Amino acid sequence: MPAYQQHLLRPHTYYGTGGSTAYFYAPASLAELQGALKAIAKSGLPAFIMGAGTNSLVMDEAWQGAVVSLENMSQVVVAGTMIRAEAGALNQQVVDAALTHSLSGLGWMHRLPGQLGATVRMNARCYGGEISQVVRVIHSIDWQGNLFRYENGPGETTVFRGYKDTIFMDNGQLIYAVEIALERGEPQAIQEKMLACERDRESRQQFLHPSCGCVFKNNYAPEVAVPSGLLLELAGVRGLSQGAAAVSPYHCNFVYNTGAATSTDILTLSLAMRERVWSVFGVWLAYEMEILGSIPAELAAAINEQRAPQYNHQRLAAAQKQFVKK
Repeated sequence: MPAYQQHLLRPHTYYGTGGSTAYFYAPASLAELQGALKAIAKSGLPAFIMGAGTNSLVMDEAWQGAVVSLENMSQVVVAGTMIRAEAGALNQQVVDAALTHSLSGLGWMHRLPGQLGATVRMNARCYGGEISQVVRVIHSIDWQGNLFRYENGPGETTVFRGYKDTIFMDNGQLIYAVEIALERGEPQAIQEKMLACERDRESRQQFLHPSCGCVFKNNYAPEVAVPSGLLLELAGVRGLSQGAAAVSPYHCNFVYNTGAATSTDILTLSLAMRERVWSVFGVWLAYEMEILGSIPAELAAAINEQRAPQYNHQRLAAAQKQFVKK
């Protein structure tokens, strides 16, 4: 399929930031996706895949490469207790389809921003649910257009390796469709779960301004075992800002674009947040937010820096007690 040239990425990102790309593909079918990936591979251009941009930050600088968006591959089909959805389907589309057919198992995903392909790729988890629990088949494609099929079931760890960790994080393949197995349920019970999640999201003002959700992953090391949001809160990041980028006053692992923030503003603020947690707790937070595009060298060095833990056990123990009380 033909590519759009010198295409602005900002309208395609949830944060509303980002520069332009030399080539932009938005395939509407598997055949078009194969054609786009083969064309990019043949050109030798650097490239990245973009979903809804809800877990990523596209940098401000022009990207002298190609971007593939799956926004036009969004079909959702229900057959019995199975849902087959293309990777570009919004999470909410899939949740609504499940509710319409009285299928239980996706209530936790209600109002979770983003597209299903990215949700599976990162093994999203919240409100007691995890996408690995319901996915049975994953269809993927590599940059040469070759197709792959992965099966998943209870106890299987081939695809879903752990929290926010799947083979698609590093195997070079792109998810293009997913098959989900659910169970029959009572519509009222399904709706109650959905509404409970919605109320909690709204109480945290998750939709007040554009964000990428949680900037940093939780650290499940036994020495830490405190959500990153609470570590950030206790480290005093509430109120920090950089330009129009600001830490959410309701959830300190969220960074809002309150107006005309640039990606550099958001990234610079996140680095200051990580430094605060390090100085107070000796915990080096890992990014959950994916950073795409051309990153200035100085920022890239800061992002990629790694530090060995220097745990402040006394402060972490106090944080753990506070977490239990919550």
